[in-house]
Amino acid sequence: MKVPSTRKQALSIFLAFFVAVGVGFFVPISRDSWFGIVWKSALFVLVFAGLYSVFFIFRTEERSGSETGLSRKSVDWLSQGEPDTEESAWNGFGNAFQYFAQDLVSFVRGALVASCAGIYLKKGKDILEFHVGEIPEGILDRGSRIPPDDYVQRVFHQNEAVLESNLPVGTSMGGMSGVEIRSFLGVPLSSEQATAGVLAVGGEGAECFGEEDRDMLYRAGDLLIRVMDLCHRGIKWEMDQAVYRTHISLEKALERARDEESAVYGFIQHVQRVFPFDRISLSVRERDEGIVRYVYGQGDIGDQGMRFALNEGLNGWVLKRNTPLLVGDMEEGNYIRPRYSRDEDLRHGLRSFLGIPLGSGEGAWGCISLESRSVDQYGIKERDVLQILAVPFQIAMARFQLIQQLKEMEQEPPAET
Repeated sequence: MKVPSTRKQALSIFLAFFVAVGVGFFVPISRDSWFGIVWKSALFVLVFAGLYSVFFIFRTEERSGSETGLSRKSVDWLSQGEPDTEESAWNGFGNAFQYFAQDLVSFVRGALVASCAGIYLKKGKDILEFHVGEIPEGILDRGSRIPPDDYVQRVFHQNEAVLESNLPVGTSMGGMSGVEIRSFLGVPLSSEQATAGVLAVGGEGAECFGEEDRDMLYRAGDLLIRVMDLCHRGIKWEMDQAVYRTHISLEKALERARDEESAVYGFIQHVQRVFPFDRISLSVRERDEGIVRYVYGQGDIGDQGMRFALNEGLNGWVLKRNTPLLVGDMEEGNYIRPRYSRDEDLRHGLRSFLGIPLGSGEGAWGCISLESRSVDQYGIKERDVLQILAVPFQIAMARFQLIQQLKEMEQEPPAET
């Protein structure tokens, strides 16, 4: 058996202590000799030190042996630094909410002995999307829209709990079509402002849920609302920090830009850091027409360099009125809103539109537009942020325009006298 190192030290000290005691008692020393007095004193000090050392070693080992594995692990973690793992890394409030939502549906499903549980969140005006759920096979996070006839939609529009105990065969909850349910229980996720979504569970048997389950689901929904509000505030704070860093970086990049093209693409790269989009374009005004100068992302046939009238599309509206424009869904209703002209290809699949004018005074010399395939991608916050980022871009473009004018003046022949 292997003896621990601390035990070996204690054993060695004990043997030395035993020898010293034997020497002190059995070796005769003359009382008249100074050497004898010194030798006896040294043995006394050695014995005292041995007793103290043995006591200290055993007390230290006893304390270390009584520690739990967590305590020792904590000490190692403090001495070596935080381990670089996915669990310990902070990925933002959005991911934090996603992790919490996954844990919540798993807890609710287990607590209510349900076949499936899901969280559904409001998207846009009246659109309800499946956010995350759990079935016996595991977690689902597909963002599909919920059909109008689903029981989840009933909870959302009535803004009250719905309990169904004997559903028809073949019924399923939105987003989890592979799990058949006979019982359904859903509660709205309501705050003081509005209904944000639905928390629902489904059971494979009839009459799986009762009033106590409804009350428990309401409490889980209240907790979810509180976490949503906290994470929403955190996301706004993260957005402000990202905008600030992007603004500083953009100013430095535009200072280094040597021509208009490098300034435009430097601006686009920085906008891409804080905005999701499928297409961004820069249009400029020339008298009573607009010209598409730059396009990044999804391109339409013949759009770069295309001329368009100011009174036919969304970009022309921004240029003509020198006013920002937000469109949540360009295909809303029976009329598809053109971006440039009535003759453009309307099968581009882009839904959201955000346009801001470039210029001061009454007229705008240009327009920046963002477009996304998602509905209601942009709001007031995004509009204001894009206007802030556009300020240093306008200054850089004015500088290049002035340089171009000076070059043209130098190339003009001198006037005859």
